Amino acid sequence: MTDTKTETTGSNLYPIAVLIDELRADDQKKRINAIQSLGTICVALGPERTRNELLPYILELLEDDEEVLSTLAETLGNKLDSVGGPGQADHLFKVLERLC
Repeated sequence: MTDTKTETTGSNLYPIAVLIDELRADDQKKRINAIQSLGTICVALGPERTRNELLPYILELLEDDEEVLSTLAETLGNKLDSVGGPGQADHLFKVLERLC
């Protein structure tokens, strides 16, 4: 994913860019809060951008502590509609498989 703050500054997606940036924050609580807000990010991006941009970005984040990864797995497990439904489930499975 490219620098989201630069791309969305001045638009109504700025809060989403902040949440995405917080996925890489040093503070564990910020990362967990951002992960718990993935639903908001997915809605703002839409299914196609969630599949093509957000999920690959999340794959880069899988070197984290157990609590963050557990929260991520739990959250992604409920995001089937966010990626376009059952026909697009394989996109979620890639991330969930790596978490396993």
